[in-house]
This record gives sequence, structure tokens and C-alpha cells, in this order.
Amino acid sequence: MRLPIAPLAALSAGLFCASPAESCSRVLWNSGDGHVFVGRTQDWTEKAGHAFRVFPRGQERVGAVAENPHKWTSKYGSLVLTAYDMGTHEGVNEQGLSAHALYLAEENSFDPRDPKLEGIGIMQWVQYYLDNYATVAEAVEAQKSWAFQIEPLILPNGFPTLIHISLSDKSGDSAVIEFIDGKAKIYHDKRFTVMTNEPTYDKQIENLKQYRTFGGDKALPGERTPTDRFVRAAYYVNGLPKPASAGEGAAYMFSVIRNVSVPFGSPDPEKPNIASTIFRTVQDLTGGKYYFESTFAPNVVWVDVTKLDFTAGKPEMELKVEKNIFTLSGDVTGQFEEAKPFVFGMNKGEASARGNDSKPD
Repeated sequence: MRLPIAPLAALSAGLFCASPAESCSRVLWNSGDGHVFVGRTQDWTEKAGHAFRVFPRGQERVGAVAENPHKWTSKYGSLVLTAYDMGTHEGVNEQGLSAHALYLAEENSFDPRDPKLEGIGIMQWVQYYLDNYATVAEAVEAQKSWAFQIEPLILPNGFPTLIHISLSDKSGDSAVIEFIDGKAKIYHDKRFTVMTNEPTYDKQIENLKQYRTFGGDKALPGERTPTDRFVRAAYYVNGLPKPASAGEGAAYMFSVIRNVSVPFGSPDPEKPNIASTIFRTVQDLTGGKYYFESTFAPNVVWVDVTKLDFTAGKPEMELKVEKNIFTLSGDVTGQFEEAKPFVFGMNKGEASARGNDSKPD
């Protein structure tokens, strides 16, 4: 069995895994039958109002910063999961580009806001990729020359948005992007199939080499820590058999991310960065299915992305999947409702200074 040298620990730890009490995992799998799946766990201390939202192409965006916002028009439509009604946590666009945000506390830092430079809010970071790029390679190349800043904020629960991003596409390509000392550090390779949280990605790769089948002699670890989850996800995703169907492939992907989930209960006061898994998602990037499983309910629901209307000028659509999970079952593609245009959150003081329609924290 050939295992990747540097699996990319799930672009998980969401954009809202930005608290010392949150951790997440993201796993990419090329099943060998032409299908590419991405699974993630969302580990968090509370429900965050996660909702599916359909963004049509042609959206006029304004950076969620007080001064000198970057402006763009979305080239592609997307289906995303929002959180706290403030920003995009993860999603996939109509071209099959997927993006996830995960928590990263260690060494994670953005440059202080310089109003001389254009800026976007960190709650827009995932959305910016989905709006503008069709592939991982395209997004990575563009990232190298971004001329605007990303500004973090404080979440409603009081924690800062310390995150890193994972990108995937239906070719099986993958990248992890971390900001260290204000500069983007990019890890781009199809081998980077797994991503979790701290430490930084280069250290995760080195740690992996200590374990059996990855070059070392250590046995498979079983703790809930980000490093242990990284190793287990890397091991199990590479042992998956070829699925008989796309649906079976999605089930196989769920089997891996459930293995790296954190059950309810048994908190560890000495490890406050470990929280229970509150939901799991699987994206079939090839077949266009987006699965959602709440750990508060015994059912899985999904959206058929190929049946969504991303035509420019169409209204935004929303499905409050976390709030209504007990009344939802199976294919929920037809249950979206028209929604008011989404407003990305910014820091409270900046929202007041800008004096626009930005939502308060």
C-alpha cells in the first residue's frame, strides 16, 4: 500500500474553529474510480447556526473591513456552509473547487491592518477562493500575488479567528495555506491529503514520518490531539478499498472522518484545544453531492450541487441545516428558501466606523 509522505490534515478546524477549544480534521481521497471526496469534522464548543447557502455567480462583493475594502465580482456560484450568520466556513463552487477553514493557533499571524492596502475580512477568505477560482493550481498561483490584506476578527464567543485553509478540486489536487509572521506559507501537492490543526503543516509532516508505514517504527496513535488525528486520518484514508458506487465512496469517506471525530463528554481540562465533534461533512467533488451529518441527530442529509441554479441575478437561497436537522432527511436539494443577501461580519468597532450594513458581532 503506497502512503503519501505528507498528507494534508483536513482543511477542517473551520474558519470558526478559531478558539482554543476547537479542533477539526479534513481528509481528501481519490478513490481510484474517478471520484474525489473530501471529508471534514467540525469540533467546537457550541452550535454556531451552520446553514447551507447558495450564492449565484455575479455577486458584487465588498471587503468586510472599515477602510479601503477590496471589491470583486464572483465569477462562480457556490454552495457553502455559513456559521454564526457571519461568514463562510467551508464550501464548493460550481467548478468543483472546495475550500475549508480550520483552527491553527501556533505561530498563526496576519500583518496588522494597513488601511493603505485594500482588505477583506477573514470571514470572507474561504468565499474569495470559491468566487474566483476553478482549480487549486489557479487559486495557489493567484494567492502568491494577492495585493490585499486579510483581517482577522473576534467571534461572538470571544475567541480570535486563528485559522488556516485547505483547498481541493475534482482532479484530486490539494493545498494548505497558512499565514506565518504575516506571510502566506503554501503547501501544494496531491500528496497533502490530510489536515488538522496545530502544529504548523511542516511540523505535521515531520511528525508523520515517525510512524509505521510512513517511515518510522511507532504504532498508530489513539489520542484526540491534532497530531494523533493527523496520523490516523493519513493511515486510514490510504487503506480504503475501491468503492462500487459514488454513494459507497461517500460512506467510506465518512468511515475515516468518524474515526478522527471526538465523542461528546470526557473533556480534558489540560487540553482545552480539544472539543467534541458537532458535525461532519463529505463532498463528492466529482459527482456533485454535498453530505452533512450532525452529531446531535442520527441522520445524514445531502444536497445535489448539480441541480442548483447559480445563474447571475438569481436570489440567494438558504437551508438552516443545523437548526432543522431533526426535520430533514435524505436529499434536501429542493428545500432551500429564498434569503436576504448575506452580509459578512467584521469587528464591531470597525463596523461602527464604516457605518454600513455590516452585522454586529
